[in-house]
Amino acid sequence: MFRRAAVLLFLLCLNIRYFWSKGIIRPAVKILDAPTNDVYETILALSKDKGFSRLGDAFVNLVYSSAKSRSSGRPFGGKVPDKILSRSLSMSGVKVPSRLNHGERGDIVEGALAYAWTNDLLTLEEAVGVVESGLRGMKCESRKEEEEAAAKAFAVLFLTAMSRICGPGTGA
Repeated sequence: MFRRAAVLLFLLCLNIRYFWSKGIIRPAVKILDAPTNDVYETILALSKDKGFSRLGDAFVNLVYSSAKSRSSGRPFGGKVPDKILSRSLSMSGVKVPSRLNHGERGDIVEGALAYAWTNDLLTLEEAVGVVESGLRGMKCESRKEEEEAAAKAFAVLFLTAMSRICGPGTGA
């Protein structure tokens, strides 16, 4: 059952990437034709793009479910709450626009990861590996500890994506 679901999710991701590369699927707002070295400007652009954040939502959930399944040794399928992604954005130390709620802050993380993935700056396997190592590195005996470990892992993943989007030496 788990393998069948994993194969279906993988095929869905392949289809999304194919249609994306052919220009059939595009975000509502076009961002970053050429990567900018300004992390804050990139964050602003990502916060306005709902297409990347929607795609990123599915990508983040797939990454988390795969990582948790690998680290626990049994199948898991779940969603990552915006509160965890918001916490990971705070942990990253990247300057973000003020007065954003958890959902908007989570959209920034999801958008950055989706942008990096669709532009071949980040692979699914690499993302799963980062989150899996974060989950294995912590003793997740309670829900709170697991959420903290996930937030730290996504902060590392977000910083990796932002450094590749904006280029090296940008402080991301």
